Amino acid sequence: MTAKAVLSAVLAVTMVFGATGTVLAAERPETTAKTPIISQTAPSLLTNAQLEQLIETAPDLSETRSAMTIADRRITESELTAWITEYWELGINSFELEVVRLINIERENYGLHPLAISPTLMMTARFHSHQMADLVFFGHRSEHHGRGTYRAAMFGYENIQEHVFGVHENIAGSTRSPERVVQLWMNSPGHRAALFERAFLTIGIGAVQGGSTTANFGG
Repeated sequence: MTAKAVLSAVLAVTMVFGATGTVLAAERPETTAKTPIISQTAPSLLTNAQLEQLIETAPDLSETRSAMTIADRRITESELTAWITEYWELGINSFELEVVRLINIERENYGLHPLAISPTLMMTARFHSHQMADLVFFGHRSEHHGRGTYRAAMFGYENIQEHVFGVHENIAGSTRSPERVVQLWMNSPGHRAALFERAFLTIGIGAVQGGSTTANFGG
């Protein structure tokens, strides 16, 4: 069995226990007394209760706007390293976590497994929202960094399942509220299909104040 296959199996087992953990958390509040920490290297499957805890302590959307400006050219390796370092210093904001929580609620209502937070896809999604704001455009393809699949590869993302290639991307020209963003996607057949795709295992959400919201889905 390949390393990728092993990781896929482990994540699948984690998802089963994660779904059960949602019920246990409601019955045993003490099981979620400690705020969970999102891994910076591996997908983190969090229950609804755990996400709510993180949201309470996460920085606000306005506190995670990068001080760096994405230029109208390909980002250099040193700039990318600096951007990633700053990303984790700023942290995942409450807006992004709430979008993840709402999407997982919709998926579970539809009878699907919840999505694990991928740190790589979170950075990829924030980067795209960041560059759309800095370069004043709205679209899936950027001139210097291509589409979501290529941006994710730039951050080192690899799909867990060998039969799934690349990532899928939803964007919304709004950061008015997480509820508004998810509703926009739910009202659009193409975006809604991405939310309910069974092959997806992981998710990354990126939002910047005064800009757009990006969702990257991986398998």
